[in-house]
Amino acid sequence: MTIYVCKTKDVVQLSEQVFRVRLNSEDKNLFNFQGGQYILLHMPSGELVPLSIASPPEQKNFLELHLRLTHTPSLAAEMLDLFRQSDEIKIEGAFGNCYLKEGKRDIVIIAGGTGFSPIKSLLESAFDKNEQRQINLYLGAQNVEGLYQNELIEEWQKKHENFCYTPVIIDADSNWQGERGFPHQVAVELLKESLAEKEIFIAGSEPMVMAVYESLLGKAAIKEQIHSDILDIKRESGEVE
Repeated sequence: MTIYVCKTKDVVQLSEQVFRVRLNSEDKNLFNFQGGQYILLHMPSGELVPLSIASPPEQKNFLELHLRLTHTPSLAAEMLDLFRQSDEIKIEGAFGNCYLKEGKRDIVIIAGGTGFSPIKSLLESAFDKNEQRQINLYLGAQNVEGLYQNELIEEWQKKHENFCYTPVIIDADSNWQGERGFPHQVAVELLKESLAEKEIFIAGSEPMVMAVYESLLGKAAIKEQIHSDILDIKRESGEVE
């Protein structure tokens, strides 16, 4: 796999915890990828860190990534320092099989936190290609602040008749008028038996993905129609069927 050398175009804070990083390649020639794939970032220590691509492949001017920082020292903080301070950013890509393929089944996406990052890439690419299938996004967050690109997604819903957005808040206060709880629970309640007819994409932390996967299998979803990079890795290692 080719190593690409990039430079940081900009770093923008999207919310209290989430930062958007955009990279330019040195030779202005970014690699080809599919919406929903990820790169490997080369850290100074030699560690290779997977990061989802948030920009669509149709965007040729930069590569967008999302980082979520916590209040304690973390790998995300080290990556953010690297993006801000280094003159050379080395990446490999693209990896992953969780992108839209041709088909007739409608699409259900269940995501949480910065799991929205690869979904943003997948959706923007689908819109660019004039995807005609119905797409339902169930996006979960701990609080309203966690819906860090809510306005962008609402704009998508206004522009695309086949796209439906359902934000779901775990710790919602009395001002929240939308769905409460976990996004997969809301999806199951609204879609019921029709889940068996959907292509389902899950994006988020490993515990979240596995919990959603196990829940969906008990609610009529077909395992071959459930997609996630984390699931693919566990399937290859024999941890899940």
